[in-house]
Amino acid sequence: MINNTKDNLGKLGYYPVSIEDGDTGNVKYYARLTPYSKKSKEEINTWASRFLKVSEASMKVAFEALAEAIQYFTLNGHSVTLDTLGTFTLSTKTGIWDAQTQKWTSAGKNSMDDVSAADIKGVYVRFRPSVQLRSKMAACRLFDMTKRDFGYQLVNNTYVKPDDGQQGGGNGNG
Repeated sequence: MINNTKDNLGKLGYYPVSIEDGDTGNVKYYARLTPYSKKSKEEINTWASRFLKVSEASMKVAFEALAEAIQYFTLNGHSVTLDTLGTFTLSTKTGIWDAQTQKWTSAGKNSMDDVSAADIKGVYVRFRPSVQLRSKMAACRLFDMTKRDFGYQLVNNTYVKPDDGQQGGGNGNG
């Protein structure tokens, strides 16, 4: 549908964040993607209807039917694959939260007979992108939002504007 031309490749902004290791106190920096906004189903519907050259009403009905079908099949234990998008599957969390280590730990049982629905702490939807989507994500152009859009640079763990030395953008934590 959408060609991988230069103009159609994704453009993903990122910004650096500092994260302190609670045990050692060492600070490391990581890139975090910038979420531009949340798109509503109406915005997606409008874009898709224009892209496909169908009425918004027809697209809305198709979109709602597709969402209902995905919900129906996943809630009945099926994996749902949308070829160019990816696969939706359900999974469970069955561990125990260890407050001391701040991690989930295994809560395995010694016997099959001891396993029950009470062991399930949550049911989650997992999404695995398709090969096509992963390929497009790998081809996305990345840029530093702090430098391009705001002109800030990270100096001594604080964002400053190079031209005036004034602070801006926070301390890099996100």
